[in-house]
Amino acid sequence: MATKLKKAGKISVNDLLPGDILAFKGDINDDISKLIMKFTGSDVSHGAIFVQNKDNVLAEAGSEGIHARRMKDNADAREAYVMRHNKAGKNGVEPVVPIAKDYVLQDLPYPYSDLILLGLILIFKHKVTRPLMSRVVVEFLCLVAAELKKIIEDKNTPGKHTMVCSSYVYQCYLDASKKNPALKLKIKDGDVGFKEHALLGRKSKSFTLFDMYADYVASHEEECKKNFKAKKLQTATKLRSQKEILADLEKLLSKKSADKVPAMNADEFSVVLDIVNAIKDVIQALVTFLKGDRVSFSEMMKIAREQQSMFITPNDLVNNVTNAKCVGMLKAERYGDKYDDNWKE
Repeated sequence: MATKLKKAGKISVNDLLPGDILAFKGDINDDISKLIMKFTGSDVSHGAIFVQNKDNVLAEAGSEGIHARRMKDNADAREAYVMRHNKAGKNGVEPVVPIAKDYVLQDLPYPYSDLILLGLILIFKHKVTRPLMSRVVVEFLCLVAAELKKIIEDKNTPGKHTMVCSSYVYQCYLDASKKNPALKLKIKDGDVGFKEHALLGRKSKSFTLFDMYADYVASHEEECKKNFKAKKLQTATKLRSQKEILADLEKLLSKKSADKVPAMNADEFSVVLDIVNAIKDVIQALVTFLKGDRVSFSEMMKIAREQQSMFITPNDLVNNVTNAKCVGMLKAERYGDKYDDNWKE
């Protein structure tokens, strides 16, 4: 963490202002939480937004959707960085609060799981290094695609902006910025997929898996379009358990590797093609969930690039926001029933 964050003092729930961003430290006993921290090089794995001083209410995207809960100080709870927007006044960032509440009131039933957040981080954030050219990555991306496809099969909700924790926080500020541009969270390196890269042999530290896929599409467009039309979304089969795949992925990412992208021989290139197909399945499932299944291949790529809020991580909220600062460290727990119904009355 940056020095300025380490020096932040302890604060109470009563010190919070509406619109404050909370980035919770990860749970070292949770496999996905550990991998989120490893993927992002940070100690946080969850983001939320404080919305109301009366009853001290927090809103967040979790395993049961986007909901609100009461909070209270607890010295034994997970610690959180409290980030405050530079435009916050004595009443906080008021325009953001009704937007955050509105997402709660939409009662979005199918959130992205942390597993999907992990997959998006890998595709849109991670550098391409030789250890990533692995069957483990292919298997993991198939697991992520299967999770998305299960959501689609249960209930397709195109147009519903269901989000993971950090993207929910970012989206609330992004919506508020339509009336006041200064409220948009400025994320360093937050936008994805706008740089051109060659698939093989290019020495670039910012070459992500999405860049690799986009570059492959550029050189095999007709083939990709044909395969896109011919292959409908199918639930992945014959996958190992999530625990086994995540354990192998953690081992893989623990190995040190160079930032450079080495040239590959023919055998290694076949692994690249497998990864390309696995990335495509995840992106196609993501776009299908957001927009429905009547989307062309070109539209799929365009939408994937534009959905920048999907690729904001908890670490971004802490270390990469340039127009917010850490005002303190908080230890608090959520308690009681969901607070949603209080806003519905």
